[in-house]
Amino acid sequence: MTKPDRTFIQTLETEAGKWLEEGIVEPEQKDRILERYAGMKAAEDKAGPTKLITAISVLGSLLVGIGVLLFVASNWSRIPNAGRLAIIFISLLASYGTGFFLRYERRNSPRVGAGLILLGSLIFGAGIFLIAQMYHISVHYPNGPLIWGLAALPLAYLLGLNSLLSLAIIDLLLWLGMEATFSLSFFSAYGNITVFIALFLMAGITLWAFGLMHRGFPSLEHLSGPYLGIGLFLTLASGYVLTFAFMQWHFGASALRYFYYGFTILFAAALTLFIVKGEKGKTWIAETVFLAALFLIVLLFCLTSKGFLGTSPETYSTEYTRRDQGYSMLRLAFNLLYALQIIGVIVLGYLRRNRAYINLGLVFFVLEVIARYFDFFWKLMPRSLFFIGGGLLLLAGGIVLEKKRRTVLASFNLEAD
Repeated sequence: MTKPDRTFIQTLETEAGKWLEEGIVEPEQKDRILERYAGMKAAEDKAGPTKLITAISVLGSLLVGIGVLLFVASNWSRIPNAGRLAIIFISLLASYGTGFFLRYERRNSPRVGAGLILLGSLIFGAGIFLIAQMYHISVHYPNGPLIWGLAALPLAYLLGLNSLLSLAIIDLLLWLGMEATFSLSFFSAYGNITVFIALFLMAGITLWAFGLMHRGFPSLEHLSGPYLGIGLFLTLASGYVLTFAFMQWHFGASALRYFYYGFTILFAAALTLFIVKGEKGKTWIAETVFLAALFLIVLLFCLTSKGFLGTSPETYSTEYTRRDQGYSMLRLAFNLLYALQIIGVIVLGYLRRNRAYINLGLVFFVLEVIARYFDFFWKLMPRSLFFIGGGLLLLAGGIVLEKKRRTVLASFNLEAD
């Protein structure tokens, strides 16, 4: 069981007051409930929020890691191979050892210990590339982040650290991007980044499904955050990019078929595990249906794309030059799909009482409004009126959205930031 944070304690105080008003609990019971967490609240009031300590520890680890890399890089040519190896392995063992000692032995600085363990994983990843460079090892270079991510992943589960899990996910996404570039040589030559973005859209939805699956199991719930956070952001960000005019015809590529099949298997497995075994809340059906529909639409676009079915370079170049009615319809479909996607995320946030869903959905809604404003009105009015109108639109929109956001959060007792 994870420790309740300050937000939980504040929500509990509000709820306990309502329980008392409604006669659910007696005054003595309310006091006993709040007394249980009074010590943690007092400690946080004096020492600072635990999330702030965690953030400082993680930032400190990153700065130390960058400093070590800069020191080694600036003196690399003057250090013999034995010295280089000593620096890498001593730094690695010192970070892991000290972090484990502080977090699990003395237990007096668990968050600093977690930051040092993260630093050890960063040094491990840097060591992979440095050792390969030292001995001129000629390998498939995407294997570097793949090994790094696969090494950090089990350690994250073993220690239950979200920071390590986030690092592992980012490493594997980096590998995905690097590996895809080898398979997209034909499309890359013609500048088609739509295929690349669509692949990350599918990856984001799959990560989101993994977060849903983790959230459904009590033993894995504490590790659902990185999957949900990165997956939701990647899904919204990739979908947003696909709404722009410079996106091209091909949504999928036959060279990436194994990625599509792999993501389909992973997505189906995660959702099936959640449906069959996971503990589900009241809104699980809505989120499951939303995710399944979104994934199937993206998969359908990829598998029926001309890039997936096969198009010669000459045909591709001709289609790109024409920008005919079919392309306009495809772009309209992307924009409609993205609008439904944003609405779905905000509705899910309201149903789940999840502030992150609502906030992120509103952010990308504003970005979408800004993008379409520039698309449609830039050439239709004088430049001065364009900027004045855009500014007034944003100010009015900000007031309306902030008011709506506070109303939604207040409806389920969440404190707006």
